[in-house]
Amino acid sequence: MSNSTSKPEDSLKLTLEAWSQGFMVGALVIMCGITVANMRGGVLLHKLILIELLLAVPNGFFIFFDPPVWGWYLSSTVVPLITSWTLHNIVAWMKNKPFLDRRGSRIYIGSVLLVQPYWVLEIYANFAYFNGINHRLFIATRPYEALFRDPWWIFTIVNLFWNIKFRYELGFVDIMKLSPRFTTLLFCMVLSVIFIVIDLLSVTQVIPIGSINPFWKFAFVFKCFTDSIILDDFKTALDKLSRHNMNRLLPFSIAMDNSWAQGPGNTQLSHKSTKRRRHSLDMGSVREVELVHSANSILMMHRGILEHIDEALHPVRPHSDET
Repeated sequence: MSNSTSKPEDSLKLTLEAWSQGFMVGALVIMCGITVANMRGGVLLHKLILIELLLAVPNGFFIFFDPPVWGWYLSSTVVPLITSWTLHNIVAWMKNKPFLDRRGSRIYIGSVLLVQPYWVLEIYANFAYFNGINHRLFIATRPYEALFRDPWWIFTIVNLFWNIKFRYELGFVDIMKLSPRFTTLLFCMVLSVIFIVIDLLSVTQVIPIGSINPFWKFAFVFKCFTDSIILDDFKTALDKLSRHNMNRLLPFSIAMDNSWAQGPGNTQLSHKSTKRRRHSLDMGSVREVELVHSANSILMMHRGILEHIDEALHPVRPHSDET
């Protein structure tokens, strides 16, 4: 990475840095508004998402200051920014937790906590670099930021896509039809990974872009978008999609509950079957989805048998014409 420690003086570099900071702050403010408008009281996950967004906002204003305030403000706002990055991984863990077993969940959150000493070192390295104390330490530690920040996010994305494909058996086209919001979430995930890769290539000098690197801001913004677009955990969101998809594919089940099953002698059976079906839909697992399909098939067969018995007991006699 470049070893430029002072505020950029070139107009192009200054414009790029100011624009990228404005992009980040503007996006975070909008996401804060979206989060406040959709969050529910008493839900810890929603509150953590809002805190994650607010912590990152102050780092987008250091371009307005001149040295030595520039270096002090930049370095001091790195502390809440890095806290926001860690909080994002905690939020990702909470959203991904329903898809993890107990061991996997402990490894996930435990490894997030184990890397915190690196971030303490990075905070000092950042302060020393931008305040003229030590130029070498930050140059040595900065390329490892992605390694200590993003593996959990990459795992979360891969695990989500795997569950969508193999647990819920939903394709991308199906999700586009069912929920444009969830489609936007997946799109933002992909964009965040792209910018993470570009940021990594730039700080390792594979792509020489100079001293101004806006790509980590782009990656961070799209990661935050995935948190604010859908505030609930991924399983809750996918369960809603699965129920909506089932209602779209199996509309006859509702009609059977409301018409045929409400006939004489079937009221109690209808009430119990409807209650069981609603309970199964609320659980949202693949096994319960299969049970719903089986239950509807059995009800259709039962209805057909009853119709045949009714025809046998009450045959329709043809009317003869009188001459």
